[in-house]
Amino acid sequence: MTRSRTASRSETSGAPPLASAGDRPCLVVAFGPRARETYWTPLAQSSLSFATLVEVDQPGVEPEVEHQRLDAALADADGLLLAGWYDAGVGYLSHERLARAGRLRFIGSSASDRHGQFLDLDAATDAGITVVDTSRVMSPWVAEYELALTLAALRRLPQEHELVGSGGWLNFRDAPDEIDRLAGRRVGLASFGAIHRHFTGLLAPFETSWQAFDPFVAAERMEAAGGSKADDLVEMAARSEVFCVATPPNDTTIGLIGREVIEAIPAGGVFVLVSRMIVVEQAALLERLERGELRAGIDVYEPEPPPLDHPLRLLPNVVHPPHRAGGTLRAHRAVFHETCDEAARFFGGEPVRHPLRMDLARLVARESTLPD
Repeated sequence: MTRSRTASRSETSGAPPLASAGDRPCLVVAFGPRARETYWTPLAQSSLSFATLVEVDQPGVEPEVEHQRLDAALADADGLLLAGWYDAGVGYLSHERLARAGRLRFIGSSASDRHGQFLDLDAATDAGITVVDTSRVMSPWVAEYELALTLAALRRLPQEHELVGSGGWLNFRDAPDEIDRLAGRRVGLASFGAIHRHFTGLLAPFETSWQAFDPFVAAERMEAAGGSKADDLVEMAARSEVFCVATPPNDTTIGLIGREVIEAIPAGGVFVLVSRMIVVEQAALLERLERGELRAGIDVYEPEPPPLDHPLRLLPNVVHPPHRAGGTLRAHRAVFHETCDEAARFFGGEPVRHPLRMDLARLVARESTLPD
């Protein structure tokens, strides 16, 4: 279904020249499955009130017909906004499809650098299309949850909550003798992207000694945040009493947290994962957890949801929420609201705040089969 409407506010002064002088920019908003009810809030619509909007639903029932309908709308569009995570059902925006959208100058999305799976990056660059990725707006939600998982695993909070709820009790003399404070601990961070930059800010009051492994981030940036850069992932794991993984999944990070890394974490340590299980050698992690050598806070699984008899559901030393670090309605809406605000900035002649990093986007091939 395609719907058109003209918003009521006059166009922001200073907008880039449009096809015809005095025209309002025409924006196509593509809604993936269930996206309209999730993302199309009054705040989102208000943010786009400077433009003429064409709303195109992409429910995935008849993809070929839906893509043709989208292409027809894009023929006269200045911008495209994807409402929903990743591609919003638009299919692959090839060189040919972009060429037919001759006025298109802006694509707003939240795809965690996986744009190459639905967008010809070279064609978009050659056409002068500005692509933004607002997925990192979710990072504070994930970082706070990562801290909560770390503390919950350290103190076995869910397990003891369940113990009391089932009528039990626990005296401190009968509890395990193990690390039970975050303050002063040695922390290892796999990646120093947006999530862990927020996370290290939350760690500051605990006065931890943290290192981060990330080949894409300079040592000076980590030092300015209060930590240091690790050049060897295994060596970092060997010094880490708490080991946190927020490594984004791409073709270079699959299995990055492998057996050698996992075996290096000291016995009694805590392993926390908030990105994707595909970056971890799950079998090696399960072995150490089943031996009771580590505690863990795990928010993501492979597959999702895990089978009812999966060890990560059943092990008593694992905190296991259902992929909720960034999975809240308000977090997802905040991401799309920022996509709308980016469109307002772009067509208002202001710099965008979340330009797609092409170097990271090119790490994910079109044919990659990464988990959502």
